[in-house]
Amino acid sequence: MKKNLLLPLVFVILFGCTSKPKEEKTQAQEKYKTNWSSLQKHETPQWLLDAKFGIYCHWGVQSVKLELGKNNMPDSEAIAHWKGEKFNATEWVDLFQKAGAQFAGPVAWHVNGCLNWNSQITDWNSAQKGPKIDIYGELAKEIGKTDMKLMASFHSSTLWGPMSKADNSYLSPEGDYARNGNTPKVHGPEGRYTNEYLQGWLDRMKEGYELYQPDMVWVDVGFGGTVGPELRKQLVGGKITDVKSKHEFAIDGIREDIQKEYISSYFNAAMDWGKEVELIYKSFDIPPGVAMRDIENGNLDGLQFDPWMADINLQQHITWPTVWFYNPKNVIKDANIIVDMLADITSKNGRILLNVPPMADGSFAENVKQELYKIGDWLQLNGEAIYGTTPWTIYGEGPAYIKNPGHHGQGKNKGTEIPQYTSKDIRYTQKDGNIFAIVLDWPEEKLDFKALGYNGKLYPNEIKSISLIGSNTKLKWTQNAKSLSVQFPKEKPCDFAYVLKIERNKL
Repeated sequence: MKKNLLLPLVFVILFGCTSKPKEEKTQAQEKYKTNWSSLQKHETPQWLLDAKFGIYCHWGVQSVKLELGKNNMPDSEAIAHWKGEKFNATEWVDLFQKAGAQFAGPVAWHVNGCLNWNSQITDWNSAQKGPKIDIYGELAKEIGKTDMKLMASFHSSTLWGPMSKADNSYLSPEGDYARNGNTPKVHGPEGRYTNEYLQGWLDRMKEGYELYQPDMVWVDVGFGGTVGPELRKQLVGGKITDVKSKHEFAIDGIREDIQKEYISSYFNAAMDWGKEVELIYKSFDIPPGVAMRDIENGNLDGLQFDPWMADINLQQHITWPTVWFYNPKNVIKDANIIVDMLADITSKNGRILLNVPPMADGSFAENVKQELYKIGDWLQLNGEAIYGTTPWTIYGEGPAYIKNPGHHGQGKNKGTEIPQYTSKDIRYTQKDGNIFAIVLDWPEEKLDFKALGYNGKLYPNEIKSISLIGSNTKLKWTQNAKSLSVQFPKEKPCDFAYVLKIERNKL
């Protein structure tokens, strides 16, 4: 009898609440509009927040001019000497992987009007002139076979060939356009780019993502034109100063409506591809909150609350010009320096994009490859302290500091002002409840970690265990109110940057 009475109640519980099914969310994600408020809704994808190390390559006619010792040769003439006979996209990507890169790609367009892809807009491209190679396309294909994300960088606003898709006016690098900065159709009476010229730039930039669908685009020189005023102290922290200069503020930058058109179209295209992408830009070129900013061959001092990137040159800036292209006179930074930078920048919420320049023939010098292999070996062992980590509340301790924060700080005085890290310099990252203490030189005896005393962030008995990554030695350690003291073993587990993994108890 009781069983029969329960049946209606069970029926109501099981089926009554589902008689009116909830409406499913079928509305597509809203497309980005061409205004900064809309673009600020873009979020940095998780894959890039997790990624800390990437590689890109400056390769072009500048490489040839350096090899020939003819820096004054016009780029349009030097392109005939650019053969690229040893370029092999598979070998490039294999090198990137062995170095431990999580994202990689080419410099797709640099300074002059030659595009490093098989453009359908202009005949001035690497597939039709010079090496006759679709550099961007071949690397995109090979990177697509790996777990790495594809990036491409764009460093030019110079147009060669037909003006745009709709305007066949031919801009010859040898003609009046190259000699006169106020050529009709390029600059208006006030010296700014014309609508026709900006459309030609926009067409090329859009083609760069339409053909290859990069996960990450970096827009460098010319996009906003703020680096010059920033370096001249006309622009400090986003504030105009009273510093006098003959140069106008950002006169060579791309106009804002064109910037917004490019960014929104890239973000919207990525939605159609089903990809989460990111744009990288220089400091004050666009409003904050739209994309991730880059510091050129430099570093920042202090823990940063917004994720950022530093593009670091593997070469020291000793002999100019074109320091980003391979030149044996510009000595290679060793793996120790790069790993120390990586630990320091990662601890401050950053990541590194390392410039690895090939030689003119498209191959990499042996000493370049050897340093990349060493970086990869270090990451193979210690990568859990870098990949997928987030900053801790304290980024580090020790005497070293960034003397010249900001753009080009690592290259000042031929690289002599890059910090010389010691065993007293420690950088912290964290992941999954563990803290990683990266010691930037080998301590010969016990080492004290001030950040890890129990009068600080950690409570008494919060440390469960401490291990040295790569070592089987059981470490001796003690914690007091002021610090954590750790006795290091006699044998090093690797050649530089030694990582303690600190597991924490649940209190």
